[in-house]
Parts: sequence; C-alpha cells; structure tokens
Amino acid sequence: MKELTLIPFASLLAETVTHPVDFIKTQKQYLKTPIPVVTLFTQTYKNKGVKGFYPSIVPAVIRHWVYTTTRVGLYERLRSKDSNTLNKLYSGVLAGGVAQAISSPTDLLKVKLQTQALQQSTDMHSASRIQKKSMYTIAKHIYKQQGLRGFYYGWQPNVMRAMLVNVGELVAYDNGKQYLLQYMDDTVACHGLASIHSGFWSTLMSTPADVLKTRLMADSKYTMIQCSKDIIKNEGLLSLWKGFFPNWFRLAPWQFVFWTTYEQLRKLNHLDSFT
Repeated sequence: MKELTLIPFASLLAETVTHPVDFIKTQKQYLKTPIPVVTLFTQTYKNKGVKGFYPSIVPAVIRHWVYTTTRVGLYERLRSKDSNTLNKLYSGVLAGGVAQAISSPTDLLKVKLQTQALQQSTDMHSASRIQKKSMYTIAKHIYKQQGLRGFYYGWQPNVMRAMLVNVGELVAYDNGKQYLLQYMDDTVACHGLASIHSGFWSTLMSTPADVLKTRLMADSKYTMIQCSKDIIKNEGLLSLWKGFFPNWFRLAPWQFVFWTTYEQLRKLNHLDSFT
C-alpha cells in the first residue's frame, strides 16, 4: 500500500510540467476551424503570459490524484508479474475504466475551464477579453442547472478514452520495460524508453475518444453518437485524430516524467521496481 502514497507526487510533477501542452491540445480539439498550434501558443502567451497555459491546473491535479492513483494501484493488484499480455490488457481496461468513472467530474471542470472563452468566440484576440469563470463558479452553475448528474456529462467517451489510454500506457510500459530488461539494467534510461513507447501507443489509441470527450464536455449538448456523426460528416474521419501531435507531445513527456519519478520514489522508499 505504501506505493499508493507515492503516485500523487509523481502525477503532480508530470501534470505541472505538461499542462501547457494539454491546454493547447484541448483548444485544438475544440475548435472546428483549423488554427495552427503555433498560433494558439503565441496568442495565449501574448494575451495572458505563462499563467495563460494553466487555467485548469487545480482540477487537473486533483483529477490525477484520484485517477492515476486508482488506475496504477488497481492495475498492479489485478495483474501478477508473470501475467500474459491478454491478462494485462484486461487489467488495464478495467483499471482505467473504474478510475475514470470516479474522477470524471474533475475532468469536466478542467475542460470547461480550458474552453470557456472559445465557446463564445473562435477569435483569439476577442476571446482574451471575455470574462473568465472560476472553477467554483462553473461547478455551482452545473449543479444548479443539472444537479450531480451534470458533472458526469461526457463520461462515456471519457471512460472509453481511459480504457484505451491504459491499454496503451500501462500495458505498453509494462511489456516495453520487460522487453528492455533483457538488454539493459533497470535504470532511468530503461524507464524513459519504456515510457516514450507507452506514450505513442496511448495517444494513437485514445485520441478519437479524447476528441469526443472534449466536444461533449465543452458543449454539453450532444450525445456521443451525434457528436461522432457530426465530426465525421463535417470535418472528415481523420478529424477524430485532431490534436494527435499535441496530445502525443503531452502524453510522451507526461509518461516520461511520471514513470521515471515514480520508479525513483519506489527505489528511495525501498520498494520493488514496477515490474
């Protein structure tokens, strides 16, 4: 159980380092008109400075304290060290689904904070002048309008995304590390290579669900099927992978920071490596 107390520290560091990329990725997925990633970065910095990239850091960190602690802890208990890949896949899917079902409200607040200005204007200049709402104000409004169920709007693609992310992340890291250990020692270099491998697969598998999650949580007016049809009809099938590279540029370093930190914390606390 001691390792569960280490996961929040590793996830806090990973989320803080990569949150600006997550912010830009969400903007890219929400906008229906194509705006280059570079433009989103420069306009955000011009309008708000560095703090403009952290509008939702509080719910994002809280989400990972719940989500990542639950999924990593549950995965380690569901699979044994000698599990085959199929068992690991089942463990990853179940751990991700349960963890995201619990933490979905914090994800909703994060997306609302990241996209609130762009809901009123797709022009970055005018968006910067729109009055922003706090997390508390948004939460109060959701509860007043829809009650507790309002915090779970968009939970279906969110849970589906988490299942796919955990297959691509936990299983890919687990199997990747096992493969690398045949050729190298259990060091930071091994952890880093395994985390980059897991970052690519988790991004590839989860981006379509991530796009649906962003649209549903930001607008709160579609069903998942309606949203899927609308995106494919008006923007094309490949639009389901919109924001793939910002997503990868976020997930890869997130995995790297989290896993290398988590592995070292386990070592410092005289715990076995994640294997």
